[in-house]
Amino acid sequence: MSVFANCDHFWQAASKPLAATEKHPFLLQMLDSSLPIPSFKHYVVQDAMYLTEFARCLRILSVKSPESLKKRFEDFAVGAEEAEMSLHKGYFDVWKIKPIIGVQNNEAEADAEKVDFAPTTLMYTSWMLGICSAEDFAYGVASLLACFWVYQYMGEVMLKERQRQRDAGTYKVNEVYDKWIDMYGSEEFEKEVVDYKTIAETCAEGLDEQGKKKMEDIFVRGCVLEYMFWTSSLELSKFPEFE
Repeated sequence: MSVFANCDHFWQAASKPLAATEKHPFLLQMLDSSLPIPSFKHYVVQDAMYLTEFARCLRILSVKSPESLKKRFEDFAVGAEEAEMSLHKGYFDVWKIKPIIGVQNNEAEADAEKVDFAPTTLMYTSWMLGICSAEDFAYGVASLLACFWVYQYMGEVMLKERQRQRDAGTYKVNEVYDKWIDMYGSEEFEKEVVDYKTIAETCAEGLDEQGKKKMEDIFVRGCVLEYMFWTSSLELSKFPEFE
């Protein structure tokens, strides 16, 4: 059995949403620079909110994890808060916006803007927080696997496609979107994902077939939510406002 046999099985089970993700207009439009900046801004702000909750989930799992993994999960959380959020904060600086992300109003700068969760962001974060808080460690691990793996996979796919277009002389340079592709297509991010997949594999090996199937179902749902997250930003989705 290969090292990632069970994880590979999870990936195969999610083949339909993953195939749709490869063709998602949000990602394809990043590559040809046709993605409207308002859609990308919506995505970056919502993703920053998501990452705050994602780090919170990792710390919940750190408490539940075997002693040998507690520090690793704390490191995963720090990676989400520092490495990935630094990318987002860089965008905020360029755009001269100050959304309130993961802090109380009285801690924010006077001119910071309060932003609300988009419906899909709230649904996704509530779903993973519920699993990480209420379910066993293995299922919490499964709920976060899609975020790690789908981003690494799409970063790699987009990196290769960008290089193909560069070689063909058809690529339109776009520093805004190039930074995103460079981050998630990087070797450093891939190493984080390999580590996380190894943990997920170990969790799966310790479960019976019913438990493995539950991990698989959770992973597939995560992949669907990843797809929905990009759609939400393409549509500038938000909760209705009432007067």
